[in-house]
Amino acid sequence: MRKSLRRTAVAVAASMAVFGALISGAHAATSPAATRPTPPHTRWAVNHSSTRAVRSYWTPQRLAAAKPVPLPPRPRTAKITSSPGGKPRMIHATRPAGTAGKLQVNASVWVTVGRLFFHNPSNGGDYVCTANVVTSNNHDVIATARHCVMDIGTGTWYTNFQFAPTYNKGSAPYGWWTWRSAGVRIDDTSPGGDNAFIVLTTGGNSGAHVQDAVGGSGIGFNWSTNNYAHAIGIPASTDYAVWCEGTSVDSYNGGVHIPNCLGLSGGASGGPFIFNYQSDGSAVQTASFFGSWGSSTDGNSYFAYYRDAAWNVYNGAQNA
Repeated sequence: MRKSLRRTAVAVAASMAVFGALISGAHAATSPAATRPTPPHTRWAVNHSSTRAVRSYWTPQRLAAAKPVPLPPRPRTAKITSSPGGKPRMIHATRPAGTAGKLQVNASVWVTVGRLFFHNPSNGGDYVCTANVVTSNNHDVIATARHCVMDIGTGTWYTNFQFAPTYNKGSAPYGWWTWRSAGVRIDDTSPGGDNAFIVLTTGGNSGAHVQDAVGGSGIGFNWSTNNYAHAIGIPASTDYAVWCEGTSVDSYNGGVHIPNCLGLSGGASGGPFIFNYQSDGSAVQTASFFGSWGSSTDGNSYFAYYRDAAWNVYNGAQNA
């Protein structure tokens, strides 16, 4: 089933290896620094450029020319893996700041999902993905796909990250946020490990934490995989959010598919896989959208499921 909707509405200064990208001129600089141990199975990059420098990079021409990031290579052979075996974890959805009763209520995923822009210093290209604001201790974390943050094959970190929640065909009603740091999984270099979290600066129209401005989706780790779910992304072809829904099934390398999940084309990578999609908005994200991997029966939609290694990245991000 395919539906679409137009919408109106930490710095963890550490790295386990040298995976830095230094950009000159108008490009913001990124360089990991090895000053303390990182959480297991993770790698981090820290932005050392100002918000002004990042925002200045994104001219209207560059925003308009940015295209979907290419998918990384997919293994020719893979095995289907059953549900996670680790400790289930749950962080509840939150309302925007100033709204009474912050826990478990009214964080509309149609507000928290947004467009992520970034620059690849290795080829000079500008790209788009999807990301989602998730509840965190620092109120600054968005969830996306690893291949929207770095090239796991070469170790190249992308840079100049800029995010707009509630993005719709160029409109950013809450404004724009830039980034402080980013973390990825490195335990699994296949699509099954394609999870990443970005820590944003304060920003938007009112200089706020992004979670305070729009709320945050709940997030879960090591949840059962076979549940009814919604998948949401912003394809470049529509430039507004679309979704599919259905009962998910176990897939290759620990990920999941939603059978006949159509419409999440290029630009939707990094979008949330949501359980508990209720009218009160108490959504729980348990995976990130990788892209096409699988048979036509699967709708070619593959989601990298949140397991212990993803928890390590998220926990590092939320405490940055």
